[in-house]
Amino acid sequence: MNSETKLVVDLWDFFRDQLPAGKRQAAATHLLRLFEEYGMEVDHEDLEGECEYLDDAIEIVREDEDEDDDLDYNNDDRD
Repeated sequence: MNSETKLVVDLWDFFRDQLPAGKRQAAATHLLRLFEEYGMEVDHEDLEGECEYLDDAIEIVREDEDEDDDLDYNNDDRD
């Protein structure tokens, strides 16, 4: 597990139980997106199985990436 991935796990473990249950999914997703936005290398495969909220967040982020890739591909066809 690389250091960025370990940092996600450590941060999440610390903050998860301090968040209301209804906000945990959004917080986990936001955490992964922040790391991505700042260019940090988080290995989603290493994160899988650490926590159900992180697992769901990984799926959400992957779906967003797939949608972005589809939009980029479609924009390339317009040239």
